[in-house]
Amino acid sequence: MTRSLHLAALAALALCTATAAAQQRETPTRDVAAAAVATYNAERTLRVTGVLEVAAERTIEGDVAVLNGPVRVAGRITGTLAAINADVQLAPGASVGGLIVVGGTISGRDAATVRGEVLRRPELLRYHLADDQRLVPEEDPAYDEAWWRRKTRRRPPPPDDRSWHDFTVTSAHTYNRVEGLPIHVGPRIHQVTDWGRFTLDAFGVVRTAGPIRWDRGTLGHDVTSELQFGRKLGLGIGGRTFDIVDAVEDWQLNDREVGLAAVVLHRDFRDYYRRHGGLGFVKLHAGADADLTFSYSDERWESARDRDPWSLFRDSDPWRLNPAMDEGTMHLATSRLRVDTRRRESALWGGWYLDAEIERGTGTLARDPGLLTVIPVPEEVSYTRGFVDARRYTRLSPYAALNLRFVAGGWMSGDRLPTQRRLSVGGPGTLPGYDFRRAWRVHPDVLTCGGTALPGAPALCDRVMLFQAEYRSDFGVRWVRDDDRDDWWRPGFNRHASWVLFADAGRGWSVGAPDLATTYAKDDVPPLSSFRADIGVGIDFGSVGVYVAKATTTAREPINVIVRVRHPF
Repeated sequence: MTRSLHLAALAALALCTATAAAQQRETPTRDVAAAAVATYNAERTLRVTGVLEVAAERTIEGDVAVLNGPVRVAGRITGTLAAINADVQLAPGASVGGLIVVGGTISGRDAATVRGEVLRRPELLRYHLADDQRLVPEEDPAYDEAWWRRKTRRRPPPPDDRSWHDFTVTSAHTYNRVEGLPIHVGPRIHQVTDWGRFTLDAFGVVRTAGPIRWDRGTLGHDVTSELQFGRKLGLGIGGRTFDIVDAVEDWQLNDREVGLAAVVLHRDFRDYYRRHGGLGFVKLHAGADADLTFSYSDERWESARDRDPWSLFRDSDPWRLNPAMDEGTMHLATSRLRVDTRRRESALWGGWYLDAEIERGTGTLARDPGLLTVIPVPEEVSYTRGFVDARRYTRLSPYAALNLRFVAGGWMSGDRLPTQRRLSVGGPGTLPGYDFRRAWRVHPDVLTCGGTALPGAPALCDRVMLFQAEYRSDFGVRWVRDDDRDDWWRPGFNRHASWVLFADAGRGWSVGAPDLATTYAKDDVPPLSSFRADIGVGIDFGSVGVYVAKATTTAREPINVIVRVRHPF
């Protein structure tokens, strides 16, 4: 009898274990969405739009599907509960036959009874209702919904798991007052092997800003090759040779926004310098989520003069001068860590983004050419510079998100930084309540650290620190755009938009003899009370956002209206 009881107990335990394993197995997110849609469209399903509350004494027979909830269950549902873009709260003692949640959270499950499977997909479901009230899912957009990229998404790039090669003629995806529109021309090779892959991008660079001549002002090159061992985890070894025009600060705005501002509004939000040389690198990579790169380069830095490329508006106005830069030869040893978990299935409610870099530079530079009254004498330079950009994206509910960003960087040790490595804040990418490179209205100048007194208003801060926060709340805009398909050529609204509330605080400072205004000792950080701050509100339609920002620590700063073609960060 005892042995029979033991066998029965073991059988029951095995059955429970198998049931739990079946319920806890990972289901692809597309299958979860398909199951929810199938339940909603089933003929006998009870369909509810908005709030559903099932009281403790109530029993609902059969399946239930809820759109845009929330759902609170204290009673009993004999069939499957499918919650689409809705949170589900189960009270103690509640009972449901099965549970499918898309775009929502589940709470109270431990104190309730779920007799069947529990399937959950964190991200929202894009859908529309057909004339017969049938739920029709739509393809989820990429993170960047810029309208000019929609046609490209219909023709996906070649996959990484097969070999391919082509000859490319493309723009550098930017436009500026030094190059105009740079064109890249050359072959690309992507060769997959049993042990990894080999890639080669060999581009000649043609700069369209006049005067166009057969010289380095018009022509350049950028060739990169990498030999990668391993697929998801592995090692990459490669090199690069280049003769390019590079940006001094490329972290504030991306290439696309800078290019659009230049070609449309005749405003360039960056400074530039010439780089000519080569580098070698070793990269440790963990799929698309993270990589650690070590590189060493031998290159020459030169100033780049601004030219007069065409703009749609204010084309007859002069461009802001491109500031003169330090000139000479440099050897750079760089370590860079990049981590991006925003696209993981396990982090669809948010994720982390981290970009951290340490650069050790040694060489010979003529300091500040063109700004001194005497010819600069080349001097030996050795410095260490660090930079970190850390962001956290958190979905608070299916329709609300809180995103945070922290940026800090600058001089760490050695000689003072070259002009190419100085920093600043202020403008649409950092403190939108303050105008870009117009710090003469801010006293003391904690935005450029005195750069506005020089031609071109260069960035001259040794260090910067920036805090940014935004709260997003989604809402529908079907009354603006009600087409079922997202036409790539129509730069309108994508039927889903967000209210955005944001706040920023930051400043820059120099390192040296302290004056408690713009200069601090190397081990000191300015007090938070000295930071410049702003607040604002905006509407983000996915492909374009309109924001209003107001400085809070400098009352005389006017209200700024900013148009962005991507998320602020």
